[in-house]
Amino acid sequence: MERSTALNKYLKLPSCKPLGERIRGVRALNLFFPVLVLLLVAGCGGLPTARIPWEADRPAECQALFERLDAVVIEKGLRNAADAPVTGFPYLKANRFVASLAGGLSEPAAITDWAQWMRELDLAARNKEIANLPDDSVRTLATSCDTLAERVSACSQTLYDADRVRPDFFEVLVPRVAVPDEYSNALRLAGLYPLVTIPEYKITERVRERFRAWYEMPYEKLPVEGMLRVYTPPRGTSRDAGEVIAAASRNPLGIPRPSAVEARALAVRYAPIIIQDEAAPYDRVGRIAWYGDELTIDGTKPAVYYYLSLARVKGEPVFQVNYAFWYPARGGDRAPAIEHGRLDGLTLRLSFDPGGRLFMIDLMNNCGCYHVFIPAKDRVVRTIRRYYENDPFAPQGLPEIEAGQSPAVRIMSGWHQVQRILALAPPREGIPYALIPYDTLESLDHPAGHRASIFNADGIAKGSERVERFIFFPTGIPSIGSMRQRGHHAITLSEKTCFDEPELFEHYFVFR
Repeated sequence: MERSTALNKYLKLPSCKPLGERIRGVRALNLFFPVLVLLLVAGCGGLPTARIPWEADRPAECQALFERLDAVVIEKGLRNAADAPVTGFPYLKANRFVASLAGGLSEPAAITDWAQWMRELDLAARNKEIANLPDDSVRTLATSCDTLAERVSACSQTLYDADRVRPDFFEVLVPRVAVPDEYSNALRLAGLYPLVTIPEYKITERVRERFRAWYEMPYEKLPVEGMLRVYTPPRGTSRDAGEVIAAASRNPLGIPRPSAVEARALAVRYAPIIIQDEAAPYDRVGRIAWYGDELTIDGTKPAVYYYLSLARVKGEPVFQVNYAFWYPARGGDRAPAIEHGRLDGLTLRLSFDPGGRLFMIDLMNNCGCYHVFIPAKDRVVRTIRRYYENDPFAPQGLPEIEAGQSPAVRIMSGWHQVQRILALAPPREGIPYALIPYDTLESLDHPAGHRASIFNADGIAKGSERVERFIFFPTGIPSIGSMRQRGHHAITLSEKTCFDEPELFEHYFVFR
């Protein structure tokens, strides 16, 4: 396809070491140099820290505004961690997919489109940070939030215009566009990481045996602890994936980047049916809200939060719709005691090929735990087995979702694990839920009259910490077990793997 050919021309593997290379490095060092693993296997090297050669020549007023804003945001602990800043370029941010394009671009139009994409990511993050600032902090920078946001937007353009005319702009920029992984070598060193990898592997296998038993069980035999509540997606304007992808890919990069309206229509079309075993209040899917300075889930207002992402398979773009939903807590007898705590949730991700066919659903708890693949079996040649590290866990195939049907997830009480993926027509008697952009979680109305993100500056949902962080810290995952922000989901214990790795699927599967 023309779009795919264009994308192949511009793609390279991430600025970090490729996922497979990182894993092979870990394997070899685990076997032969267990102590050096902790120090040498960072996956990504340190980002360049040298000053930009022409930094002193930038428009001083705009440079100063960004420096002052960053200082205030950091002082207040309000940094939006969804995307990573680009060192030396204060008006740019990148996610893992955008970073994976660095160094693979040659056409001027594609380079410009890529840089503008990073500008948009930065402005989106800064607008939320500005909205979350206390009024007195805003007044040190501008007369109002709106005025400050307008000044930041104008200065972003000014700084970009000043930089891009430099003949070495792209050469200086590319090595600085990288997103660090979610693992701490210091924690692995402190926890003697190589000594705990085998116990971690054994624990994971035991959990997977329990999961397999659910998926092998006839659906009607799945245990019910309370009563099954069926949450249904909203009705509204919807569009099929193929239509949206084709229209949204008409840009110099050939990568689908739909408008907010198109994203909403696509999210409505594929929004899941949630079949929840409700045995206690902690099983109610709801809207996140502030109650004083604590987060609460309002089970009287069911809600699902959606966002878009991108990956690739065989050099082609994979367009993804993510659905995150939240519970007041994790509890009950079937959930491990060390996982009990406030706030819980799941993310369901639907992945579409360039033609708009759904070929993969994968899901995880919002801590990054219990990652599961549900692939279309006719698209998978084979799974890629790993020595010592965990193999991909794919307990069932993807059901065919026909017109008028939605993906449906059957979820257990308490532990909130998915026990089956189905294709169903939404029932009329279901409980409708609201479909809300995930962005709102990063700047949420507060009863005190201001706004606040549900996540801290490290991408951890506030108040969701678990006892696990004192036990499994040798994995290198900071605050393991806590609910996490998009872009911060570490999904394996014995590897260095993130949910939003662009090449994640090809690390585990060979596709037709």
